[in-house]
Formats: sequence, C-alpha cells, structure tokens
Amino acid sequence: MSYTKTDLFMAQLFSRFPLAPLFQRGFLAILTTLIVAAPALAAQPGGITGGPGGYLSGLKLGLVAFVFFIWVKLADWMNRDAIKIGELTGMKPQIWNPINLGSQLVGFFTAISVPIFWVGFPIYLLISLTPWLIYFFMRRSAVKNDTSIQQRIASKGESPLEMTQLEQDMGFDLDFTGAGSDSTQQQANLIRARQHEAFVSMKDVLADCMSKRADTLVIDYTKTQAAPQILVDGMWHKLPPMEREFADGILVSLKHLAGLNPAERRAQQQGMFKTKSEYGKIEVDLTSTGVQTGERVQLLFIADKKSQLPLKKLGMLPAMQNTFLPAINQPGICVVSAPSGQGLTASWQGLLLSADRLARDCIALVNDRNEEESTIENIVIKKYAMTEGSQATELSTILLTRPDAMAVPEVAAKDVMDQLTAAIKKEKMSVWLQVQASSTAEALLRTYANCTERADFADTVQHVTCQRLARRLCDSCKQEIRVQPKLIQQLGGDPKKQQTLFRPWQLPPPDQRVDEKGEPIEFPPCKTCGGLGHIGRIGIFELLSVNDAVRDVMKKKPQVAAIDEVAKKSGAKVPMTVAAYKLVLLGVLSLPEAQRALKQK
Repeated sequence: MSYTKTDLFMAQLFSRFPLAPLFQRGFLAILTTLIVAAPALAAQPGGITGGPGGYLSGLKLGLVAFVFFIWVKLADWMNRDAIKIGELTGMKPQIWNPINLGSQLVGFFTAISVPIFWVGFPIYLLISLTPWLIYFFMRRSAVKNDTSIQQRIASKGESPLEMTQLEQDMGFDLDFTGAGSDSTQQQANLIRARQHEAFVSMKDVLADCMSKRADTLVIDYTKTQAAPQILVDGMWHKLPPMEREFADGILVSLKHLAGLNPAERRAQQQGMFKTKSEYGKIEVDLTSTGVQTGERVQLLFIADKKSQLPLKKLGMLPAMQNTFLPAINQPGICVVSAPSGQGLTASWQGLLLSADRLARDCIALVNDRNEEESTIENIVIKKYAMTEGSQATELSTILLTRPDAMAVPEVAAKDVMDQLTAAIKKEKMSVWLQVQASSTAEALLRTYANCTERADFADTVQHVTCQRLARRLCDSCKQEIRVQPKLIQQLGGDPKKQQTLFRPWQLPPPDQRVDEKGEPIEFPPCKTCGGLGHIGRIGIFELLSVNDAVRDVMKKKPQVAAIDEVAKKSGAKVPMTVAAYKLVLLGVLSLPEAQRALKQK
C-alpha cells in the first residue's frame, strides 16, 4: 500500500492518536469545511461566538469536536479490526470504512445545518455512532463461536502505516527473552530462533501448552515421529503425534532460545528462556537427553508468581476449619503434612496465611531451601546457615525476644524440637511445623521421633493435617448423571435430597453424533478447560486431633496402625474419605477422581 505526503503528515500529527489514511482524509475534509464555512458564519450578527443559533459558540463547537474525536478513535479501531479479521468475519474494511466515513459526514453537516443546535446535535451523535454499534454487535456474534477468529484476534495486530507482518510475528502473541548472561547474548539467541522456519509453529505449540495450564511438556523423538505429552494438574495427557521433520524444526527453535546446540542430539543439555503473554510471565526450563530410541526433551513451565491461598480456599471443609484454624493461634504444635508432590508447600503457606499475623509477633526460622515458601506478609523471616548446630543457635537467640508464634518448615535436629516444646510450656507460644508424610498418624510419629523430650512433645502437639490433591471438575462442561440411591448413601449423602452426581464431559453415544442427514456433528472442546474435563486441583484433607487416648498410645505403642485405630475409636480423626466423598456430593469432584486421589501414596 502506498501513502501520500498528506497521509504521512497526518500520521505524524496524530502519532499519539493514530488514524488510518481513510480517516485522515475524512478529518481533512471536515476541517476544510469548517474553514470555508467560518467566514460566512462569522459575518452573521453577533460575530463568531454569538450569531443566530450560536453555531460557533465555544460550548457547542466543543461538543461537536468531542463527539468527532470519539468517532475517530472508534473508527480507527474498526478499521484495524476489519483489516485483521475482516476476511474471516465477512466484514471487510473496503465496505465498512466508506459506510462509517459517510455517516460521519452526513451527521456533521446535519449538526451545522439544522437551525436549532439541540435538535441537530443528537442527530449528529446518533448518525455518527450507529455504524460502529452495528459493526460491534455483528462482530461479537461472529467471534463468539469461531475459534479461528479468536486465535486471529489473539495474534499481533498491524499498524495502519505498516499493513504487512513479518512471518515470524504470525501465530500466537508470545514475547521471548532468550538465554544469556546479558542482553546482547539474549538478543542473539532470540534472533537465531526467529530466523528458523519453524519459529511460528514452536510458538503455537507453547501457547497450546500454556492454554491448557500445563506444568510440563515432554516430547519423545523416534526415527519417524515425535510423541508429545503434557502434565496438567498432576495427570499426563497425550497430544497428537508430530511428523519428525516438523518436530525437529520446533526443537531447533527451542534450543536456540535456550542457548543450546541444536546439532547435539545425544549428550544432555540444559537451558532456559522466558516468555510473556496473556498467560503471564513464564520461565521455561529445557532439558534434552539422548535416549536409545532417539531423544527426549522436557520443558518445565514455571509461573512468575504462584497464588497463595488460605486453607479454606485450598479445600479444607468447614467442619475441619472450625477445629483447626482456631488451634493454630493457641499455644501448642500444629503440623501440616502431605506426600511428595501433593501440595505440601501450598498447605504450609495456607496455614501461615490463615494464622493471625496482625495482632501477634510471628517469626519463621528458615534456610535458603525453604525461605521462599515461608515468605508471607507480616511474618518476620530469620535465616540460619545450613551447618550443624546453626539452627539451634539461631532459635535460642530468637526465643529471647519471646515471639507469639514460630513457623519452622524444617526441624534440623532433636535439640531444636526440644527448645520449641520448652518454649510452648513456658511462654504459651504457637508452633507450626511441616512434615512430608502419607497420613496424619505417620506425620505425628515422624515429628515425635525427632525430639529427645518426647513427653513434652506429646503434651504440646494439638492437631495434624494431611492431604491429597484431586482434579476439580470443570464447571463449564461437567455432566450431571443419575445414580442409585444406595451409592448416595454410601458416600454419606441423603438419597431423598440428592439423586445425581457429576462427571467430566463425555461424547454422546455414536448414534447421537450425527444429524438428521447423517452428517457428523462437531463437538468443539470446552473453552474453559481445553477439553480436559478438569481445571485446577483441590486439597482433600484429613485431620487428627491429638487427644489423651492418642497421646497414650503414642507413648506406649508408637505405630501408625495403633494410632489410627485409637483415633478412629475415640473420634479424634476425620478420615480423608469423608472429605473426598463430601466433595463428590457437592459436585466438585467426580467419584473416579476422588478414588484415584485416595489411592495415591
């Protein structure tokens, strides 16, 4: 597209308020009309600010100018949008721009021609904005159910003075920061990646993973193809296989971004790069390793900042909250636990967030390994070196200040636990611990074994929680199904009040997948969960309240089975199954997902 000197002049004039060339000419036409009409209007009795009707009064000219500049902004957006998606929506700029400009001219001349300004001005407003309103609602209807248009909208737009895009800028809008110790090296790695013909395909693969909230992407290369799979909410999902040549191109771009050698396919390589998009800032750690069948590539997606939630928002049911949350602000020990990979860090942060940190002096004793997970507002961080005896030494100094609460994510030695239990008895202090364990009984015994003064620990420990993570059903596509009353009763529900449960969305039977003409019916994937049926995870909690019966058996027979048995008999334990089935009855989990989560160790 060529541009005249007038176009370039207007582009510079409105560099902070961009106009398409068509609207630049329209603006000049209206401005010229005002200049030509001004002498005639000024010659009327009363001069330029007071002629009959007051057409050139400051207020009225200001109102007309205000509407005009609003129209310019909306018209510019319409022009850009029609250029970008007009071919897909059928609303092309060659049609809508003349309609829009013509309406503005008609409305403007109406405003300066009608003798009564307060009649002409509303007409001008209506005529000027009507084409944009029609375009907006027609566009919304076209975009609503067409994923190809939505993807096009998500891609980078084009400048009105530069209607062509570089090929590398096509596809999804992802901004990259390449690997490197300085900006020059980072830019060099990014340029090498952009120059490869598979760069756009690589962007689309990453965007697809991010849209599905993947934590990990693994691609296994063989001689003929590549098999990708993603880890989402703790579950692996296979993606369609890719042809080897196509997948090789994607890997070359990825390795360039990560500062690795694309030609090396056998030795292990590690690198990283960063992305920024509508999915937030994400660091991508790439590891490639030669294997017997070819090569395995793993990409870890690390979000810039993960959200921190209190226990009640992590899934702890109200009945447990009523017992556990008040206890964490009382003298004694409260422990959170979970198996590896089951959200122990989230539970630890949830405990700290749920505590009273405003009216109480709270201190966290941490090392470099667990500093980040314990960093919560209004909790003072005290660090100790990871050497023998350093934690106990630092704790002794802290206890001299008589804090109200201590958070210790890792107890390094038995004398540390002894100091804590002694402080609880003397200063009525709250102590919060975290332990990796498969059950509340196991967590209790692990902590019990990590102290010398075990009787003091038994007297001061109050509550222990343990959790598993389960995938939430997607509220946008989950399906309600009728079940037998007996099943509702087994889950702890009332069959008279509830007859249905929920499951992930499933395709209808084959005979319902065709229309009346026998043509197959398309079932697009859910936009919320990407067709996975689940979105996000929730904690299934178990609570052990340490009563006298539990304390007695802990001292006499410190075994998991013995503690579980006495806790069950005395009502000291709320089993994980109770919480899991409650979430099933509430429609948060499907029954198979709850059962899967309960079996995890």
